[in-house]
This record gives sequence, structure tokens and C-alpha cells, in this order.
Amino acid sequence: MAGGKALGRGDRARAFVPDLIPEPADLERTGPLDPKEQQQLERIHAARDHHQAAKWMRGKALDAAFRRRLFRGEDGQRTRQQYLDAEWDGMSESAAYLEINEWRLAAQIAATFGRPAPDSHVRALVDVAEKQGDEPVARWYAELRRRGQDLGRRVTADVVANLADFLRSGTEPERLEALFVPRQIPPAKPRKPTPARRGAGQPVTGTVVARGQDGPDGSFQNFGTSSANGSGPAGEPERWELSTEHVARLSTWIADGASAAGINPEHAADLLVQALTDDTFQRWIGTRDS
Repeated sequence: MAGGKALGRGDRARAFVPDLIPEPADLERTGPLDPKEQQQLERIHAARDHHQAAKWMRGKALDAAFRRRLFRGEDGQRTRQQYLDAEWDGMSESAAYLEINEWRLAAQIAATFGRPAPDSHVRALVDVAEKQGDEPVARWYAELRRRGQDLGRRVTADVVANLADFLRSGTEPERLEALFVPRQIPPAKPRKPTPARRGAGQPVTGTVVARGQDGPDGSFQNFGTSSANGSGPAGEPERWELSTEHVARLSTWIADGASAAGINPEHAADLLVQALTDDTFQRWIGTRDS
């Protein structure tokens, strides 16, 4: 789209106030928009851009509160999470840092393209911007959006991910049209019969220790089993399996969470394992044991 129109959208976003939004009403109108209707549509778009811009402004506000240590409160003792609980509706620190990591690129895209980008688009590019800089990545994104408008093609999160792949590899796409090709899913690797690997769709086995019985390190206490006493025949520890369905569901859940957080799924899986094996998780299970 022409640069003048893009700049106009940016100006509308900065000048937006709620009273400018026209009141919803059922009108039977046809034909081209008249000047008044065009102005109303401009104000509707201003509301759209203001909403998206407010998101990166929120990230900047969180960044300022954390880096200036304003979260500590009047007594100087409040932690970041206590501050988030009190002032940000219980937002987690990880969610706060996600917004903090994204706001600079989001702001640069809004300034370069003249419109804020959807969250999923920013998230797909944020790791590239950390290495290559917000300004060049925002320029590439703006070019992609304009090319999409010229071609009449939607710029989806997958298309932006294609751009990120090119920039991440250190190469620049010669023709932006190529980025609109659907992302290719790599073929599944043939499954080896042995050895079974965790997370590869094979059942995961483990030993269930009876209630009150210490584990090999003398510190683990099981909080319940599927049988009455938690042991198999002749008092042997009961074998338990995580089903293939469980593995598949967990893999999908981990991949989705990792994508939303902008981290590698392997790292997300490590974090989950850590959470599952610490004392906090054991106590959580204990409170739900019937």
C-alpha cells in the first residue's frame, strides 16, 4: 500500500480516542463510500490499530517496571511476582518477560509499516530481531505485507515464519512471492524398533513405589498408585506405563506451548520434566490424592 496511507494509519492510531468510534447502526447503504462514511471507516481502523499498539505499550510498561525496580513497592520488599499478582491480574513472570521481549520489535514494525502487527507475526520474528536488529527485520516484514497486498495474498503466521526461516539462515529471499508457498512438513522418520526413546510415541515405563516407601535415593515418597497397596505380585514394585496416547497428547501440548513461548520444544520438554520431578509437583499431587 502507498506510504502516505500507511503514515495516515499511524497518525490515526496516535490520535485515537474512544468517542471517535461511530455508533453501531443498521443502515441500508450501497455504492461507493461517501466522504463521511470514509471518515467513519478511518476511525474504525484507528480503534483497531490502537488496540494492537496498546499491547506493545504494555510490554514497554512491564519492562520499565522491572528494569527500574519499581515493582518493589513502598516497603521495598515486594517481589516481581507479588507485584504482578497485585497490579497485573496475576500474570506470571514468564508471560511478563514474553511481552517484554517482544515490545521493541512490535513498536518498530508499527513505525515502519504504519500499522501494528499481530502478536503471532511478532513472535515468529522476535528471535531473528534479537540477532539481526529490530529495524532490518521490521523493514523485511513491511515489504512482505506490502507484497501480500499487491498479490492479493494473506500474510499468515506461516508466511511470516517462512520469512523468519530465510533471515535466520542468513540468506535473504530473492522473491517475496516464494514465501507464500505453504510450509513443508518434513516427512516422518522411520521408527527404529529398538531402543525405545522417550517422546517418540512409544509407551514410557516406570516403577511405581508403594505409599510411604522411599525411592533409590531415600528421598522420594509416592503419593498413590493404581492398586490398593502400590505393589505387584510378591510385593514387587508395580509396573506402570504412560500410554502412546498420553505421549502424543503431551508432545502436542509441549510443542504448542513452546511455539507460544518462542522457545525450542526440546527445552520446553526439559522444563516440564524439571517441574514434574521437583518437590512442588509432588506436593501438588498429594493435595489431590483421594
